[in-house]
Amino acid sequence: MRSILTALQEGRLFELPDAGKDRALEFLARILDANPDIVVGTDTIEEVQKREQECNTGIGLGVGVPHIRAQREEGELFAAIGWSPAGIEYGAQDNEKVHLVVMYYIPGAQKNVYLKEISSLIKAIRKSGGIQPIAHATDLNQVRNLLLDWVSSVLGDTGPEAVARMIKLDVKQTQAAAPAAPTLPEAVAVRPGARVTPFQVLATGPGSLLVLAPDPVCLALLEKDAALASHLASGTAFLSSGQQIIVLGATHYAGDRALYQCALLASPGT
Repeated sequence: MRSILTALQEGRLFELPDAGKDRALEFLARILDANPDIVVGTDTIEEVQKREQECNTGIGLGVGVPHIRAQREEGELFAAIGWSPAGIEYGAQDNEKVHLVVMYYIPGAQKNVYLKEISSLIKAIRKSGGIQPIAHATDLNQVRNLLLDWVSSVLGDTGPEAVARMIKLDVKQTQAAAPAAPTLPEAVAVRPGARVTPFQVLATGPGSLLVLAPDPVCLALLEKDAALASHLASGTAFLSSGQQIIVLGATHYAGDRALYQCALLASPGT
C-alpha cells in the first residue's frame, strides 16, 4: 500500500462531490492529470470511463479502484483517493454503496505491484472490520488517520510502517494545533449572521474549472461566473453575483493545475 501512503503524504485525499459516480471519477481523474508521468495529450477522464464500462471496478467492501493503464512502461504507481461520506451508487457486485475510491495510474512495469496493492487493501479492510469507520468519519483528517492505520496494519514492522507512524504523528500534532475551522483573513469583514460555505475549485488549464461545493445554489452561482478563473488566480477576495468570495489558499501542480480552497460569505437572509 505504498502508493496510498505516498498519496496521503502528498495531500491527494479529497472529499468527493455528492453528485454520483461519474462526477467522482471525473474529479479524481483531474487529480491524476497532475502526475507528470502521464503522456501529454492523454484524456484521463475518457480512459478511466472507458475502462469502467468494460469492467466495474467496485471490488466490494465499500471500495472502488478505477484506474488508467499508462502508455509507457516506466514510472511509479500513482494514486488519488476520494472519500464519500454519503456513499456512491457504484454498481459494485455486492450492491453496496462505495465510500472510498482509490484511482490508480499504472505504468506497464507496475502491473504486479498494482495487483499486490489491491490485495493488501482488501486485506486491510477485512482486518480492520470493514469500511464503516471511514463511512461514518466526520472529516478528512479522521479518514486520513484511519487509512494510515490500514497502511500500518499490512506493511509490517519495516520502514514503510515507521513512515506511516511518523506521518500520523505529524497529522495529529497539526490537528491539535489547528483551529476547529478554517479562519478567514483578518482583512475580511463578515456581517453578523452571514453564512459561510466552504468550497473547492480545481483548475486544470486556462478556463477549465471544476467547482466542488456542497450547496447547489452556491454551485450554480459559481459555475456561471465567467471571471472566476482570473479572480481565483489573483488570490484576493472578490464578488460573484453579489456574494463575497474569499480565497483561503491554493495548491499548485505541474501543467498549470491548481486546487483552490475558498469560502462564500452569503449575506444574512440569502
